[in-house]
Amino acid sequence: MSTLGVVILSLQGMKHLPQSLESVKWADAITVLHAGAGEPSIGGNYFPSLRLRKIASLRELGDPSWEIGTDWVLHLWGEERVEDELGEELRALRRRESSRVPMAYRIPVRSHLLGRWVKGSLLGPSPALRLSRRAEHLPSGWWDSTTEKSREALLLPHGWIGDYAATELNDGIDRLQSVSELWAEEFRGKDHGLNPKAAVLRSFQVFVKMLLMNGIVMNGFAGLTLSTLAAYLVLLTGARAWEASNARTKIKSVG
Repeated sequence: MSTLGVVILSLQGMKHLPQSLESVKWADAITVLHAGAGEPSIGGNYFPSLRLRKIASLRELGDPSWEIGTDWVLHLWGEERVEDELGEELRALRRRESSRVPMAYRIPVRSHLLGRWVKGSLLGPSPALRLSRRAEHLPSGWWDSTTEKSREALLLPHGWIGDYAATELNDGIDRLQSVSELWAEEFRGKDHGLNPKAAVLRSFQVFVKMLLMNGIVMNGFAGLTLSTLAAYLVLLTGARAWEASNARTKIKSVG
């Protein structure tokens, strides 16, 4: 039987990390990567397989799948929970022969927003590439389900991940602020063709894809809100990365 580990990326101020950990307490190993100041709040429950590591930025993220040492690796944010049906599917996956399963899977993600479930998350449409064998490297932007690699992977047949970050809109906006800072930090010093026009265009593309993919437009105002928040994340990230790069250029020219 193969083993399955979970890597959870935690940000300062996340409120649902204990529930996220509780939903995967059956995993063979759990690693929490905490970005930001302070210590993550994991509640009073005891998780014997839990390992905690603090990171200052995404540049320190590396490839956590090699650190966790299990055959399969599931990637989550600290506001997400593995719903019961998905948990059963993942436990069943461990019992299958490796030669009969692919190297990676996409998993549906649903956000609880304005009192209803919407297909998608603040970080992109659903499903998203979240599960892989240890030998298969997920891209550093595994949270971005718009990547080509994400669309190529097969869909896991049963269950879904529940994202509770947007249960209150204030929680969702706080998370976007934190995530955009991480993304901007990763982009700094790299040539990503960042400029205001590109940031606005990319943001509009994300908005349209979110609204039209997987029937999100059918969720009414909740779907529109989710698409707007996802587009705002992209726009905010581009603005912060461009601002930081432009500020460095001005400092060099003055010096």
